[in-house]
Amino acid sequence: MNFWKCLKLFVLLLVVNGVSLAESAKILAIFPFPGPSQYLVVQPYLKTLAGRGHEVTVINAFPQKKPIDNYRDIEVPEVMKYVGDLFSYADLRMNKLKEVLGYSWYYSSIVRDVMGNANVQKLLQSEEEHFEMVIVETLQTDVFYGFAQHFNASLIGFSSYGTDPYIDSLVDNISPLAYNPLFSGNSMERMDFWQRLENMWHNLIMLCHRVLIHNPLHDGLYREYFPHARKSLEDMRQNISLILLNQHYSLSFPRPYVTNMIEVGGFHLQPKPQPLPKDIEEFIGNSEQDVIYFSMGSNIRSEHFPEPIRKVILETFAQLPYKILWKFENPALMANKPSNVFISKWFPQGDILNHPKVKLFISHGGLLSLTESIYYGKPILGMPIFFDQHRNIQRAKQYGFALFLDYATLNVTGFTASIRELMENPQYLQRAQDISRRYRDQPIDPMEKAIYWTEFVLRHHGAPFLRSPAQYLNFWQKHSWDTAGFLLACVFVGLFGSVFVFVKLLRIISHLKKMLLKGKPKSD
Repeated sequence: MNFWKCLKLFVLLLVVNGVSLAESAKILAIFPFPGPSQYLVVQPYLKTLAGRGHEVTVINAFPQKKPIDNYRDIEVPEVMKYVGDLFSYADLRMNKLKEVLGYSWYYSSIVRDVMGNANVQKLLQSEEEHFEMVIVETLQTDVFYGFAQHFNASLIGFSSYGTDPYIDSLVDNISPLAYNPLFSGNSMERMDFWQRLENMWHNLIMLCHRVLIHNPLHDGLYREYFPHARKSLEDMRQNISLILLNQHYSLSFPRPYVTNMIEVGGFHLQPKPQPLPKDIEEFIGNSEQDVIYFSMGSNIRSEHFPEPIRKVILETFAQLPYKILWKFENPALMANKPSNVFISKWFPQGDILNHPKVKLFISHGGLLSLTESIYYGKPILGMPIFFDQHRNIQRAKQYGFALFLDYATLNVTGFTASIRELMENPQYLQRAQDISRRYRDQPIDPMEKAIYWTEFVLRHHGAPFLRSPAQYLNFWQKHSWDTAGFLLACVFVGLFGSVFVFVKLLRIISHLKKMLLKGKPKSD
């Protein structure tokens, strides 16, 4: 076989195995949020791009400890001041307007800190830097879209939790209110009348916020930080080539997406778990009891639990016939730790959930934790705090592999009963494993899908043909109010004209009748 036949065979094998070919590109990724989970979910994707030869520059708060080929960090430590006790965010859920305004302030503050960072400004002012693509998390940080226009690059969005009204508006995706509840609510897709009414009201609040507050605020910041921009921020909002969604229908529900919205839920997961650290392996492997894993994620710190809640947890764990791995950040607060509890500031979560002796995951219900719980087929006991966590746990409960607990009213009796129910009733484990098989049954690996579509946009220079035509229409045109108004006007004119003609005709007839009566001779 000659060289050219070998080359053709090699290319064919690449295509058959789902590997797309693309020229090496320079990519700028902007993920500056202080919550580690939002960066951890996208980091494998960015590293994979770097491993395929693309030069990846990442603006973030968690730089690599060891250098990686083709991977450059631009650290923005300023945003870390927003890390704090997130249990206070639970109060925001009591008022939708307060919640929306609270997150809006949070995101706009991060934008100001990132754009004011000296290294970020140096990047923008450099005449040598150039990028073919900019990847941004579409989390109400519209100003970052300016990097794409500054470098004349294609723009890709990423959402760590799926879509919402803000993200839908970027690509004119349709989310019917009748069965698409807000990500931060408790309702599922099958809503009764009052839930649909509440969903409509909350969507109206978010729409008014976006139009009256969010867009004007970010338009002003955009003009401040990109004073020489050739395109307006509204132009950039309509210029997004692709949005990758960290979601999968098996953990949500079937719903419409426009062509350039792609589900890649679980693409951060490692198909082959790594060996556990020796101390953790010994704690689990040498145990005759089943094991529970307890973690509130990377954004919420267990040490911030109020003292009464921490006391309830410790008392509950002490009387359980199981071993517990607890992600706890401050050992000094655990002087009275029960002997069946192993604490650490960090655990390799996926590798632990993969262990056959680990039978339950106690979690805050973040989407990453929920995804990993399902991927490894483990039931979950949820104690949600804020954002999408309540709905995630409600959905897991609906699917039959979870129970829900309110951390604010946590007590030993309820906590113990929930744990024993999940550990001793096999239906929860069976249901988790059933959904795990459904989740894993995908025609293409989520990471391969994300890489394919990213390089597709690179190969086709932004792939504008993927965008919905609605992106180029204004509000009145998009919803056909202009044509509907014209038709209504025609109907009105037609009806008014008909009435006018009819009245005129009656007047003519009346006038003729009077003339005839006037000319008729009087009888004797």
